[in-house]
Amino acid sequence: MDAFVKRCEHCNEAVPENKRGRPQRYCSDRCRQAHRKIGSTAENGLRYRPGRVKPKSALEVFEIAREFKPENLSLKNSPLRCERVNDSTFKITDGELTNVPGSHGKWAGYRASKALAWIIKLESDAWLARCEDQVCGPCSFAEAKTNAIAMAKGAHGDYVVRNPISHLNGLQARLLDTDESSGDD
Repeated sequence: MDAFVKRCEHCNEAVPENKRGRPQRYCSDRCRQAHRKIGSTAENGLRYRPGRVKPKSALEVFEIAREFKPENLSLKNSPLRCERVNDSTFKITDGELTNVPGSHGKWAGYRASKALAWIIKLESDAWLARCEDQVCGPCSFAEAKTNAIAMAKGAHGDYVVRNPISHLNGLQARLLDTDESSGDD
């Protein structure tokens, strides 16, 4: 009769039988937790990591960051093209699509081409080329497009911007000031 009694997987005590649900494997929560902490699986290693995690050295952090850095865009073979976003913005894309999540009650999710660089209109013939934190301009549209494509392929811009919104606002304010001062003459 003792051969049919279910035993705890941790302490080998008798496990009470359940009438409903999944059969119990442990006699108590204490045994279940203790078994989970010491148990290991071959494919995943230890399930429970005791103690504190040892912080990585600066060199390890740098190596990991360099390992996961995306490929250089110039290595991609797909041709770059310019797409109009609105009246004052264009984007340089290679055609790769990305998911844009929906907003409940406003729009459904959709797919759009991923922007590699931007061409932004400041004034009638003053355009800015941006790629990440690199900026070229203000210049004509043709120059801005050429600069944006070059930056998307890996070239460096004229300067680096830390706060893009205040940079755009400052440029537009300066352009408006120069227009007003030249109009007063």
